[in-house]
Amino acid sequence: MRRFLGVAVAMALAGCGEPTPVTGRFGEVTSAVVVVNPVINQGSTTTVVTGSARSGVQFKAADLEPVQTDPTGLALVEDLPTGTVTLDFNPGTTSFQVVQEKELYDVVVAYRDGTVQQIIPPVRYPIGGTVVEVAPGDDIARAAASDNTIIVLAPGTYPGNLELRAAGVLIFGAWSAEDGPLSTIEGNVTVLGGGNRMRGVKINGRLTSNANNLSVSFSDIASATITGNGVSLLRNRFTAGQATVPSSNAVLVDNMGIP
Repeated sequence: MRRFLGVAVAMALAGCGEPTPVTGRFGEVTSAVVVVNPVINQGSTTTVVTGSARSGVQFKAADLEPVQTDPTGLALVEDLPTGTVTLDFNPGTTSFQVVQEKELYDVVVAYRDGTVQQIIPPVRYPIGGTVVEVAPGDDIARAAASDNTIIVLAPGTYPGNLELRAAGVLIFGAWSAEDGPLSTIEGNVTVLGGGNRMRGVKINGRLTSNANNLSVSFSDIASATITGNGVSLLRNRFTAGQATVPSSNAVLVDNMGIP
């Protein structure tokens, strides 16, 4: 394990089904992955109604060149400025705050009848300060013992049956466009601290959480039981087809293996 102030991670994002070639360079450029008109899974408490268009939806971020979504509703925007960033769908706009350079954001929106609505608050993946790179076989829980730690997992296998007790922890896994998650946790993961985020990891056991404001995205998970509030699950694949989210405030979008 080693600690450093910056990190450059290339990551490919999986869509619903086959992986897509969209990549995000977390730690290299300031970027956002925009998901347009996702499928709202059962159990979601959102009242936002999505549109039908997913492929080829064009929009412009700040003063950058226009981009358009791929067939699964994904678009990557890079080289974003800091501050307020407006996404202009012409017609219809929405905005979010970019706090720091070289960060990554997931922005999930519904676009219909010329109106843009955010389905979940943008998920921020911060960079800066102390970042911990964890090598295969090392103890993730020990590396994530302090609040607001940024954990970057290399490709490989990690011991499971771990508990995440700290708050505000980000666990960021390695990805391949062909194979999906390359950072595999063997066993169960229990999240106890609030405000934790997981992105691009594979959990071969059960993910359990009673913490608030948990965000899990672009991950492969065998099964899950999540009871906290303020939960967001974005584009995960539940490989055993089991996910229980009895929350009064949870948003589940574009997940596979659950209704």
